[in-house]
Amino acid sequence: MAGRAPVKKLRIGSVAPNFEADSTQGRLNFYDYIGKGWAILCCFPDDFETVATTELIVLSFLQEQFAQRDVKLLALSTQNQPTEDGSQYLSHKKWVQDVNDISPKPMEFPIMTDKDGYLSRLYNILDKSDAENLSGGVETTTGLAFKSRTFLVIGPLKQGVHFIRLILNYPAAVGFSSELLRVVDALQVADSTRVCTPGNWCGQDVIIPKSVPDEEARKIFPNYKPIKPYLRLVELPPKEEEVRVESVYFLKGALASINSTLENGQPSLQVGDEQYGIEPIA
Repeated sequence: MAGRAPVKKLRIGSVAPNFEADSTQGRLNFYDYIGKGWAILCCFPDDFETVATTELIVLSFLQEQFAQRDVKLLALSTQNQPTEDGSQYLSHKKWVQDVNDISPKPMEFPIMTDKDGYLSRLYNILDKSDAENLSGGVETTTGLAFKSRTFLVIGPLKQGVHFIRLILNYPAAVGFSSELLRVVDALQVADSTRVCTPGNWCGQDVIIPKSVPDEEARKIFPNYKPIKPYLRLVELPPKEEEVRVESVYFLKGALASINSTLENGQPSLQVGDEQYGIEPIA
């Protein structure tokens, strides 16, 4: 992509800039790929990076659950790994192949290429030293091997644009968690039911915003419970279908999966061929 994008300060509520980029699934227009729904843009420092590889495995495991929530996944990498003879850079497809060799579910979302660092600047996914180097006039021609990894939750189409709803930035040594799935659920519940979600929310009671007067709250949420005058909890009506929660972990040198149901059924931990019960905290 020609040109050099300025380093912008994107925050929650900022418009997510549209762009085009080459990917493992061909040339993509970001907005066309998302459509009218949600998206998570996963920004990685480079192909074949150790922590990022495990994160792609987790995302591949969760991709069906994101799809159920109308969330498209797509990754971004600088493609900064040369071939053995140094004549060109390794294809992202080789990284996808490595992920699929390990992952119990094949990776179905694309990895986009940021060869010249344009998208890294456009979305401000640089750590402090990278940003300082860029401001010093360092030219980049082979991508930006930035240290941190950033995950951006992009909201559904409104007034012709998509807005950034959440930004998670992780240092090099720390892998992300399936917290992404939880916050998507929380955002979608808040959007659809005029509520807020409390700390550590995983489908339990929600909070009636202070902007809703008591009289109106009694009509909308007749069974709410006031904890404090400003803190009113209410139980969400149950969904017609159970919400299945699955995730995958690295444990004892192997991949482990936890399968559970929110309404009933005890969670269990599957490690290889062995299965362990997990006792809920009383």
